[in-house]
Amino acid sequence: MFTIRYLGDYVFLAESEDGRLLIIDGRGKDEKKYFSPMELLLVAAATCSAIDVVSILSKMRKDLGSLKVEIEGERRKEYPRIYDKVRVKYIVKGDLDRKSVEKAVKLSLDKYCSASITLMKAGADLTYEIIVNNNGE
Repeated sequence: MFTIRYLGDYVFLAESEDGRLLIIDGRGKDEKKYFSPMELLLVAAATCSAIDVVSILSKMRKDLGSLKVEIEGERRKEYPRIYDKVRVKYIVKGDLDRKSVEKAVKLSLDKYCSASITLMKAGADLTYEIIVNNNGE
């Protein structure tokens, strides 16, 4: 369970049952100091997929040096203003082959990452790009 408390000026505090805290901002983009709920959706999808990719490559016994995931989305103009386009870029470094990275990303996006799958089921066209900087390609 999570509890959301209004702090004033369209800023909210989310608290988990075990005491973890998150500040969420509902102000316009020029006034915002914290993540908005819709930004958190993108952050959740990118982090969820990144966790999967790390786990899958580890199980494949691949040497992942580093992983950076960039995500951006475009929202519909009409309400509900859901994401209709999401672009994800995976930048990986290590002694990796592109085929293994592509397999890990596809498994994440098609099967394991609940957050990105939720976005796609809501109608978002999710595209991705993979950049592999390595010694083994």
